[in-house]
Amino acid sequence: MTAGMKILLFYFSELGGLGGVDVVVMNLAAKFRAAGHAAGIVEIAGGKPNKRNLPDGTPVWGVSAPSYPTVRRPRSWASFARATFQLQQAIQEFAPDIVNVHFPLIQSIPVVGAHSLPHKWQLVVTVHNSDIRVAPFQDPNIRPWQARLFARADAVTAVNRALLEDATSLFPEIGQKGRVILNGVGPEWFQPLQDTNHHQDYVLFAGRLNHVKGVDLLLNAWTKVNRHFPQTGLCIVGDGDQRRDLQALASDLGIADSVHFLGRKSQHDLQQLYKQAKAVVLPSRREGLPLTLLEAGAAGAICVGSRTAGIPEIIEDGVTGYVVDAESPDELGAGIARTLDLSPCARSQMKQAAQTAIRERFSEQRMIASYLELFQSLVEGSGPQ
Repeated sequence: MTAGMKILLFYFSELGGLGGVDVVVMNLAAKFRAAGHAAGIVEIAGGKPNKRNLPDGTPVWGVSAPSYPTVRRPRSWASFARATFQLQQAIQEFAPDIVNVHFPLIQSIPVVGAHSLPHKWQLVVTVHNSDIRVAPFQDPNIRPWQARLFARADAVTAVNRALLEDATSLFPEIGQKGRVILNGVGPEWFQPLQDTNHHQDYVLFAGRLNHVKGVDLLLNAWTKVNRHFPQTGLCIVGDGDQRRDLQALASDLGIADSVHFLGRKSQHDLQQLYKQAKAVVLPSRREGLPLTLLEAGAAGAICVGSRTAGIPEIIEDGVTGYVVDAESPDELGAGIARTLDLSPCARSQMKQAAQTAIRERFSEQRMIASYLELFQSLVEGSGPQ
């Protein structure tokens, strides 16, 4: 392994949000540093860009969000130049061997700009999900810049096979440069915890409260589940722009008394919630390779997820959990009910199968090794061309 590589990760927004990509980027930086490499992060800053350090010492540089440069808007080129200059300053200070762009959206613009200048670093782009799949919030103007970014990339990684196939179909520029590196979870998620006494059985959702995660589908499904299992509650962990709307929906559906919005939780609290939940549910409309299911499975939870690309790679239907049709509250409710109806013996077997599957296929150690092996091959000139 090449000693002392310098790896600069570029995130599409400010760190400290609610997304799984946010967690992945910060975790990668920490693990790269622990493996003996230098690692830093660039973020698209919402306020005035500045340099700071994360609590673990990882340096973070801010870059202003650029406008899309067009001939019709001459001032947009000043915005492009400013973001490129700020990124170039971070690159000159850190002197990376690898620039790894995660969730390539608006940051595609300054990276293309910086890559057009003389440079010695290798470019790796990692796609996660809605960065290349159409999302309601995504500006179509980013597509040409993504294509330019992929054309310049020395390697492209995706967090699951279906996502890589989608990305390559949408962006032929990727060609043979693509490969899959699965997300992984660390050994801390497998650690046994002391049981705490809960007054009520519960089903758990954990994630961002937005349209993509499908919590509205879960609430509609819960109207039927709650009638058959009135002593079981629904706990919703997380926050997002739809929280108030979802709380109002729960009230309109007449299930507010059995639905508990818990906000954000620490890793320890979340691990405890996973462990003691009767089921962990992820009714997403789109996914990459969701950390929620990896963490929950590592903690020994039985998961119910929608049949959307990424989720069936984690849940083996009927063995480690249940996979149901996306956009179907009836199917979702039936999947939850099947989990709640499991006998103690069947429940124990499924929980053990889920934990074993995560340990064998989605280890953090394997993920880190895969990234470092790719980076090493590029630095040494033997990687994808």
